[in-house]
Amino acid sequence: MQLHLRVLFPYRYSSYVLPVDEAKRSLRLLKEAGMRKLNIAGGEPVLYPRLLTELLQFVKEELDLESISIVSNGSKITEKWMPESCQWLGTLLISCDSFDPETNKKIGRGDDGGNVIRLFGIGHWCRDYGIKFKLNTVVNIHNWNKDMSAEIERLTPFRWTVVQCLLVAGETRGPSS
Repeated sequence: MQLHLRVLFPYRYSSYVLPVDEAKRSLRLLKEAGMRKLNIAGGEPVLYPRLLTELLQFVKEELDLESISIVSNGSKITEKWMPESCQWLGTLLISCDSFDPETNKKIGRGDDGGNVIRLFGIGHWCRDYGIKFKLNTVVNIHNWNKDMSAEIERLTPFRWTVVQCLLVAGETRGPSS
């Protein structure tokens, strides 16, 4: 069973943040319905770091789930947040579609190279705190011919998942797709 973070943090549709007690109640109901693992994905889960840390602790200590993972773009993950939260986190998956600043600019993933520097820091922190570090790469028109192997080898992720961008008319399909 997957829980998409949009349920907890509907940032896209309003500025409303679900109170922590309601979020915990929802998670408890999911556990009672059979949830064993939690993958927090969608939007940027670390947008509300204190709330996320509290929910990670609740899920691990009170609900005793088998595993907790987060999918993030890495933009809000800090060196300070990692030791505060890592004891409840099993896997951190970061989206990385390119190591080249110009390609990232075209994709919309940053343009100054800071995201790549941050990615290497996150990989290092994951190793320091015993968190499985995974990477996701979406292959698209801007990065299909880029060789990322040297950087991936330096990062040494637990797993690297590479997927092809699905072109959907009216959504992801257009002149720049």
